[in-house]
Amino acid sequence: MSTGGKVMVVLVSLLTVGWLGLMSMVARLNWNYGDAVKKGDVSIEALQKEVDEAVVKLRKLEDEVETSHMVNDDDRTILRLEYNDGEKTLAETTENLSRLEGLFNQLNQARLETEKHIDVRKKEVTDDKVKLAATTKAVDESKSTNASLVQKLTDLRSKFQELSEANRALSSKVGQSGQIRDVSPGASLVTGR
Repeated sequence: MSTGGKVMVVLVSLLTVGWLGLMSMVARLNWNYGDAVKKGDVSIEALQKEVDEAVVKLRKLEDEVETSHMVNDDDRTILRLEYNDGEKTLAETTENLSRLEGLFNQLNQARLETEKHIDVRKKEVTDDKVKLAATTKAVDESKSTNASLVQKLTDLRSKFQELSEANRALSSKVGQSGQIRDVSPGASLVTGR
């Protein structure tokens, strides 16, 4: 064979060996790639399953969060209503307390004025008792004086009546004796000088 043929055979042999090596590398690469693709598909399927489970869990969590928000909103609404009721009750209680304090102050003022009037009235009653005692004493003294004066008057009346009777008797005697002169108005009065 010629040199060219030999070179050609060697080149073809080398090319065949290279081609076989290359093909085996390609085959190995394909094999590895196929395993990687299979592993990737398995991983993708697992990940897809996990994603689906995560989506289901996420939806459940969203539902729970939504439910929790609704419950919290309801609780907040109830608490707000209770707070408003408490505020209203506090305002009414404060207003009632203010009204009662005003009434208490008025009653206290009235009590103080009543006590003042009671003290004045007690003093008036004490003064009236003293005046009554003095008046009673004066009346008793007047009664005593009056009784003694009535007794004196009675005695004087009796004496006057006795004197009057005696006087009449004397006048009657003198009138009968004729020794009396006329002393009537217009007559001359004889005194004896």
